[in-house]
Amino acid sequence: MRISNRHTFCTFCIYQAIEASPLCPIDRASISVEDIQPAAKIISNMVNELSVYCPRHEQGCAHICQRQYIESHLKYHCQYTMAPCKLDECKELLLKKDLGTHDHYSLCPSEIIECQYCKTSRSRSDHNSHITQCPQFNISCPQEEFGCSWNDQRQLLPKHTLICPYEAIKNYLQKQQKTETLVQKELQQLHKENATLKREQEESKKHVNTIVNQLDLMFPGHFLLDADIPAEARNESMLSENQRLNSELETLSANIASLELKQNMALMTETFRLQEELQSLRAICHGLRMQMHYVMMDRRNNTSSASSNNTTTVSATSQNRNNENASAANKARNYLESSRQDTKL
Repeated sequence: MRISNRHTFCTFCIYQAIEASPLCPIDRASISVEDIQPAAKIISNMVNELSVYCPRHEQGCAHICQRQYIESHLKYHCQYTMAPCKLDECKELLLKKDLGTHDHYSLCPSEIIECQYCKTSRSRSDHNSHITQCPQFNISCPQEEFGCSWNDQRQLLPKHTLICPYEAIKNYLQKQQKTETLVQKELQQLHKENATLKREQEESKKHVNTIVNQLDLMFPGHFLLDADIPAEARNESMLSENQRLNSELETLSANIASLELKQNMALMTETFRLQEELQSLRAICHGLRMQMHYVMMDRRNNTSSASSNNTTTVSATSQNRNNENASAANKARNYLESSRQDTKL
């Protein structure tokens, strides 16, 4: 098949593609089912010349021919297509290869046959249902499973039921049968559980032996399995050794936890101390900055006053500057002391 944009596709594939997305698989143009047209004749001829298997290949037909001849092969020659029986009264569908061996009269459901027990006649399709009701057909007693050996014509069953010793106790027997069935199911379940436990026990033994061998490599002479020692004694010894190892492991775990706690406390204490020292250094740096600020301000004031006063005034100013410097130094020292005390607190 082809679409309006002259792209050619397999019929099944292009319909499936349009159901998923209405776009051309090649140029992604928008298309619909109405755009699909028969392929060009030359394309059809090229496809028809391809060699293909018979569609009944999976059923057993090995025929291979050009695609254009497949329809004729299926219609006239393929032995794996279905065809009706040639007899009008049968018309049963069979494979063509089986028509020659088809025995219509031994299989036809419409053929009239005679019952071998009561000598009555009916169609083959009704014969099976008749056998379930035929009065002269031999049947066993309904209580055969409980031990009754009676076997005779169906029409004689009511008389037998009146004298059958198992008929009077059939309710009890059925109840016992149900109980037995439940017991058997429980027994089967117990067998399965027992098998599972045995398998787990074997796996546990293998695991224990592996652990003992590993422990013997770590502690030579302490975990050897002596064949002369009873199994119970070995088990008790292994249990006691296991308990001892567990207690040692618990002790080691407690010691490790204690050491970890101590280490954390020491680390926390050292961290606090370093933080205090860092704060003290910050306070000192701040005090030094303040002192430098005071010194710079004092020098600036002295410079401006020296240019306007005489030599006498310079000496007085110098004395004042020294006093101010001393006062600024005292202020800085007092500030540093107060900062240190706050840091220690």
